[in-house]
Amino acid sequence: MLIVEDVRRTGTARGWELSARVRAKAAPDVERLHFTVRGGGSDWVPERGDAFLAALVMPAMSLGEDLLVDAPVSARLLRSARTAMEIYSAWWERFGEVRLTATETAVPAGGEDAVGLFFTTGVDCFYSLLKDGERRTEPHHQPVTDLLFANFEQDSGTDHDRLVARIGHVAARSRCRAVVVDTNIRSFAEPLTTWEAYHGAALGGVALALQGLLGRCLIAASDQYRHLPPLGSHPLLDHLWSTERLEIVHDGAEATRTGKVERRLSGSALALDNLGVCWRSRPGHNCGACEKCLRTMAALELAGALRRCRTLPRVLDLHRLRTVPVESEDARVSMRELAQDARQRGRHDIADAAEHALR
Repeated sequence: MLIVEDVRRTGTARGWELSARVRAKAAPDVERLHFTVRGGGSDWVPERGDAFLAALVMPAMSLGEDLLVDAPVSARLLRSARTAMEIYSAWWERFGEVRLTATETAVPAGGEDAVGLFFTTGVDCFYSLLKDGERRTEPHHQPVTDLLFANFEQDSGTDHDRLVARIGHVAARSRCRAVVVDTNIRSFAEPLTTWEAYHGAALGGVALALQGLLGRCLIAASDQYRHLPPLGSHPLLDHLWSTERLEIVHDGAEATRTGKVERRLSGSALALDNLGVCWRSRPGHNCGACEKCLRTMAALELAGALRRCRTLPRVLDLHRLRTVPVESEDARVSMRELAQDARQRGRHDIADAAEHALR
């Protein structure tokens, strides 16, 4: 059995930490799992087990061990996590369902009603932020108040500080607060599952750790409603990490990546000056040569905005796009969407290059 115990909130030099000890015969050797919120108040991170339940469902399934959380857990979350398991096991046969239990089920206490948006300076989260900004005057709209950066890689140093500063700059320009959470849950889970399958639950765990602050939290969509392959963050999954206190929302699946750039990013100097998309390079820097950078550059070119983007090369190298490796299924879906969008816009050169990369 995978057991979560000794859940505690402690003050540290960097902020407030919610942590727990995890015991299991076959679990990776991590002494304590933690979510450390830089700054903020102690009431932001209530001593509850919700975050650990969400973060450990998939690792427990991978180990084939039942999961017991020795701390208060939302009854709603416990019920919906079982649905998440059914989806996981239907998509990925290697994950078998296990038993989920908690020593206590309790409704989370009320706190602030902030609205969070996970933010990395990428296309998807910028689209959600800009869309939210356009809706601020609509009746009953709950605007985003906090941009959340989850430091899953446990990065530090100059490049990381530069990325955090960029997020803080965007937050200030958007009338939001920047909140950084350091966590080691990825290092615990990654030997047991892939990040592509797990990252939605990881984001859910970070949001649940902040239940004293958040009443609502947005996770920006990677894919579009018309094509939704199995992925860890998904419209079928993300809302399942909600509790009676916190609503988690999958946002932005109405548009392709090209559509997101055209509709909102191409007209935003804030986005074009601060866009960060690269997963191959160091934090806060775009290499301009990987598959994700090239797809983004192509989308910007289709929108007529590439030459105004300050964080990527201003000329699209079609030879590089033709020959770039496209390795994951999610990347292949995105490249196919790019080819289709380019063809519809009469840019057959970009469409041909994207289709060649897929072949």
